[in-house]
Amino acid sequence: MSVLKLLNPVRVRGFASCARLYQSELSSLKEYKNTISTLLKNPAHELTSPNLVALHSRLRLPQGLSYSLLSRCLTCRSSGEVNYDNVSLNIFGKSLLTLAVTSELMKKYPRLPGVVLNAAVDAYINDHVLSNVGRSWGIEPETQSVVDRYAKKENVTITLGKLRYFQNSVDELHNFTENNAMAVAVRSIFAAVYSVDKDFNQTHKFIADHILSRKLDVKDLFAFEQPTRELAALCRRQGLERPVSKLLAENGRLSKSPLFIVGVFSGEEKLGEGYGSSLKEAKARAATDALLKWYCYEPVHGQQNVVIDQGEVLV
Repeated sequence: MSVLKLLNPVRVRGFASCARLYQSELSSLKEYKNTISTLLKNPAHELTSPNLVALHSRLRLPQGLSYSLLSRCLTCRSSGEVNYDNVSLNIFGKSLLTLAVTSELMKKYPRLPGVVLNAAVDAYINDHVLSNVGRSWGIEPETQSVVDRYAKKENVTITLGKLRYFQNSVDELHNFTENNAMAVAVRSIFAAVYSVDKDFNQTHKFIADHILSRKLDVKDLFAFEQPTRELAALCRRQGLERPVSKLLAENGRLSKSPLFIVGVFSGEEKLGEGYGSSLKEAKARAATDALLKWYCYEPVHGQQNVVIDQGEVLV
């Protein structure tokens, strides 16, 4: 006897009805997902996502920068959109940021050592900093899967204005976190601005407003291992008299907490000053102060194109 004859006819009809309903919902879900891809990949369809409109207005982006391009900046490759992501924009944006920040730092601090210069550039445009910039811009990550959005009957344009970097769940197997995705989106937006303006000066101003306006004390990036020897080598290279450390003041030499103030001089000119609980510590701090004044020298306005440093001192 066949299995169908053993089944209740009502149950069989109910199963068939459920199967048809499932197929119908599955087709609707595929259509929902395809609509998103179609809107992304067809520039002729100008997007009207409220998130995109708000972000475009908030950043005062160029009028020529379309909402479609802005949405692409927010679409990472990990989101599953084939041939429509921000990978190329991210690469170009990283180069633009590096160029703008490096040129500005070299103009402001022409004597910075290469290692410190690279550290300063990284301090301005690393992923952690850029992710904070993106959040301050109001970029909202998409945390729902396509199925969840479809179940809630969410308008397809809503997700196009969010940071889209995963498909059905957050995938951190390849160390691609929300911070990384946010940084990629920010770099892509800088690239998009240049692609529209095609004027590096305008893009540089946009970068200065959002990146270079943040305060960074480059002195915190220095770590001298032998400051007294390095200062002596620097004076020798610059043709200055050999640096001499002199005790300027002291207090409680024989007490439990002595304090010494030492100045380092080249001839009659005082190069730096430092303090410490011992003469050795005060001498090292004085040499460090002198080196920081040299390396962190800022030329006066109008002199930036004249100052050409000979490079860092090797000990």
